[in-house]
Amino acid sequence: MSRSMFDDLDVSQASAMGAADSRTLRFAAHALTEADLQGLIRYQEAFLSHVEQAPRGEAHALTTAHELGLKASGLAVKVVELGNSMLRAYCGQRWTARRLRTRLAELEQQSDGISAEKAGKARDELRRIEDLEPLARRYGQEAIDLLNQREDHLVALHTRMQKALTRA
Repeated sequence: MSRSMFDDLDVSQASAMGAADSRTLRFAAHALTEADLQGLIRYQEAFLSHVEQAPRGEAHALTTAHELGLKASGLAVKVVELGNSMLRAYCGQRWTARRLRTRLAELEQQSDGISAEKAGKARDELRRIEDLEPLARRYGQEAIDLLNQREDHLVALHTRMQKALTRA
């Protein structure tokens, strides 16, 4: 028999509180479907298409990009907002893990003590970051499975989105 989402018998007090918070937030999360994910990808692609071509500092570029993204997505505003929040959390974590893996590889090529110490810390942090269980508790394992199937494309969109939003 599978454990209930309310059973966290093997966790510390701090982890139990985090797990409880995640479960509570899970009730507010939108259950991501394949169709929703495709719509969110269309939203981001349309948004980016407009923002990346808009002149720097254009006053209404983000507003127009959002409207174009909503039309392209075919989704309700609430689904787009909840979905984009999930994508930012997932992709931010996956992007960070990729960067940390690259940095760890660089550190492992060096033979000095400081690099070895930094590599140990990076390995510990990488183990923590690559743990998708907290995201699964927050958004559901089915959603994480869908996102994992398109990780490369989603992280690429995330990277472009971050550049576009910090440029605007």
